[in-house]
Formats: sequence, structure tokens, C-alpha cells
Amino acid sequence: MTTVRYVCLSDLHLGAPDSTLTQLNAAGEFDAGQPSPTLLRFASSLRRTLRHMAQAARSQGLTPSPPTLVLLGDILDLGISPMGQVARVFAQFVEALFPPGQEPVLSPTLLLVPGNHDHHLWRMAQDTLFVDALRRGEIHDDLIDHSEYRDRPPGSEIRCDMLTAILQRHLPDEPQARVHIAYPNLCLLAPDRQRGVVLHHGHYVDPTYRLMSTVNGLMSGQSMGDLSAETLEQENGAWVDFLWSDLGSAGDTGREAFSLYQVMNNAGASHAYADQFRERLLDQVATQLGFSGSMPLYQGITLRQLVGALIELTLTRNAQGQRNNFLDLVAPEDLKNLSAYIAGPALYDLQAALRSDTGAAKALDDFDLSFVYGHTHKPFQQELVIDGLTQPVAVYNTGGWVLDQPTMTFTQGASAVFISDDLHLAALRLFNDPVDGQMAPVRAEGLLNFRDRHNPLLTQIQQAVAATEADWAAFSASAREKLEALAAAALHARSMAHPYQKGART
Repeated sequence: MTTVRYVCLSDLHLGAPDSTLTQLNAAGEFDAGQPSPTLLRFASSLRRTLRHMAQAARSQGLTPSPPTLVLLGDILDLGISPMGQVARVFAQFVEALFPPGQEPVLSPTLLLVPGNHDHHLWRMAQDTLFVDALRRGEIHDDLIDHSEYRDRPPGSEIRCDMLTAILQRHLPDEPQARVHIAYPNLCLLAPDRQRGVVLHHGHYVDPTYRLMSTVNGLMSGQSMGDLSAETLEQENGAWVDFLWSDLGSAGDTGREAFSLYQVMNNAGASHAYADQFRERLLDQVATQLGFSGSMPLYQGITLRQLVGALIELTLTRNAQGQRNNFLDLVAPEDLKNLSAYIAGPALYDLQAALRSDTGAAKALDDFDLSFVYGHTHKPFQQELVIDGLTQPVAVYNTGGWVLDQPTMTFTQGASAVFISDDLHLAALRLFNDPVDGQMAPVRAEGLLNFRDRHNPLLTQIQQAVAATEADWAAFSASAREKLEALAAAALHARSMAHPYQKGART
């Protein structure tokens, strides 16, 4: 018997119009007056499941504490939606998980590992810490010592003021109500230091978000395996923040970016929208900074050419890659990038966390490592053989809660990853896109190998899901209805925007 210590969710994209957790009105516009039925059904089912697991643990003589909710990135969609809109939906999310008058089943202290779409929360935290240091008479070389958070596993004391303010407003009498940030990786260690979990949103697994490191690597010869997560963030953080986490407040520019996402499955449309987006971006730069698109930057290269090249290297090529690999859970190139990130930045941070105890590097010959990430919107579990480790790494992907394309596919979906106090892991597969009107039921999943037989957490979740089957069935029905409505609206919008696509295969 074990107890749940963490529950991990990612890619909720709260506030985004294509999120299953954002309520829209009949006109397809954001409705701040009521929460999404899918959100309410999910929160209710999760609370009942956790309550059942806690009761089962107490019946065995254990005294479980409410688990900590780990928000594993892209919780808010600041890349698409205005700040006020996402804040309102996060408030609905908090109220659904902590309903008034009910005993809480989750800890009031939350952990946030920002992703590319809510990276701006990390920037806000950096600014706050820098100003705090100034008030103490300290002037740091940079916004923050990026390694500071790794010295205090399992979490950090770096506060997220925005989400904490929302949480405390809903839980005014709870002194522990706060949201802490751990970024780019969160390292969890077992007491014996022989088992650990590294959690990362997943954007630095994706080459799109390592663009600046790629450019530097062409000149220095370094690969991702040579880089720490700190270095990745130092080289790419500003790029991620500017283009992927702050466009929600950029008016028409942000809306053009979202339009580009919507047409990712059509190559011609993607290139056309990329051209439009480049001009919008240049207009914004010219307005805010006074730079002309024809301004030469280096050896005759203009700002327009540079922005166009960056969009082509990232948005358009990534769109083409997603079109080609949409039915693959993990395409071969993605698997290569995933393995490289674990072998490089993830192990680098893991060693740093282990050194904080002993002051010396620890051999990882027998270390039992699990890696949890999201970002791809395709949930899965599998083992990977990683250089530097003798045991295979258990990899869990938390999926995503948005509709990526209207022609739905079985690869898209969402999971919640549960982590026990002894760092066993199991996935609660919440949904995959309905195919032919059918959606698989909510279920607990492991690695589908011998490890599952020695995983008490997996058995406990299976029993709890069976006991709350009716609740999860209602959630599944609500999620299917929402996904089908989003798909129908997206197909209609696409046919109106691109009449040449009518009748074409999608």
C-alpha cells in the first residue's frame, strides 16, 4: 500500500478558444459567466477518486496527506488569449478543485513548471526576484541565478504572484495557499536517493524552442547533450517568451498566430499565414521599437528577412512536421530529441539535485529514473534506454486538453500522472479524441511490462477508478461533446476562410 504524493496535469491551455476547459457562447466567443461543464465534471471526478484512495489508505493504517498538484506547463494559454481571460478561467479551475464548504483533497500549495505558452509567468517571477534583491542593496548580473531552484528539491520557493493571488482570493483562510515555480525542470528524489523523477513541460525537447541554441551549436559544435537546462533557458528563454507566451496581449498579432495554428494541416495555408504573421510582427516591432523591416542588421540581412527566416524555421517547418507525423505517438526524430534531452539537461539537473545532499557527484549505475513531460498533446507511457543509465527510463507523457485539428485522431488526448510517496508512477488516461463517435473510458495505465506487477500505485488507481466509474463516464460524455463541438466549429471556420479547401480530404 502506498499514498499519492503528486498529481501532474499539463497543457490545459486555460482561456484558449480550442481548449475543452474554456467555455464559449453560442457565437464561439469566450464566456466568463460560467465554467466549462467538462472542467466541472473532471474536477468532481478527480476529487472523488482521490478521496476514495485516501480512505483506502487510512483503512490500511496509513495517514495520507493531500497530494500536491503539479501544473506541468501550458496551464494558461498566454500565447493566444488575453491575460484577463486566462486568469478568469484559472479562477474557475481553482474553484472547481477546491469547492467551498468541502474538505480539500489536494494540498493548497501548488507547483508550477511553466511551458512555452505560460513561460511569461517565469519571467514575471524573475522580475520580482530581481527587484527584491535591489531592495536588499544587491545588483545581480542577471535576473536570477537559474540554478537556485535546484538546490531545494522537491520544489522551490520562487513564487508565482499571479496564480498565488488567484488561489489566495479563493482560499482566504488557508495560510499555505500559494503557487511555487520550479523551472525548467522539477527534480523529485526518494529518501534513499536511488529513485527519482524529473518533470519538464517538454518545449525544450522540441527543436522549435531551442532555435537559439541550435544557432550557437552550429558555431561552437555543441549538441543538446552538452547543455544544461539552465543554459537552454538562458539562450532561448527570451525567444520563447516573446513569440509563444506573450502574444495573447498582442491584439491582432496574437490572433494571427492562432490562425496559423488552426491551419497547420494545410501546407499552402500555413505558408500564406506565415507571410501574414511576419508582416504583423514587423508592424508591431516598428510601432513599439521604431525599427523598420528594411533596416539592415548584419552583412545586408534585413529585419524582415531575419523574422521571415525565424518563422520559416519554427512555425512553418514545425507545422509541416506535425502534419506528417500526426498519427505517430512519437515520431523517430521526436524520439531522438526526447532521448537527447533526458541524457543531457535532465540528467544534468538530476545530478545537481543529488549533489545538494552529499556535495559530490553520484554514480547513476543503478538509479531508477522516470521522466514526465507534456507539450505534444499525445499521451503515452514507455521505457527508453538512455546513455549514462543502466536501467531504462520510464517516460510518461501527460497529453493535452485542446483540439489540435478537426479531423480527430486516436493519438490526441490527455492523461493525469500520479506519483506516490515512494515515487512509483501511473497514468490516469482521461481521454483520447473520439473516433466514429466512440471514446475509450477513463482508465489507469502503466508501462505494460513486468514493472506494472510491482507497482502498488497502479493497482490502487485502478480500484479507485472502478469505484467512481459513473463519475468518469459522465466526464467522458462531456469531453466527447465538447471535442465534437470544437471540431465542427473549426471545420466550419476553415471552410469559410479557405474556400479552395472545400471537398478536399482533411
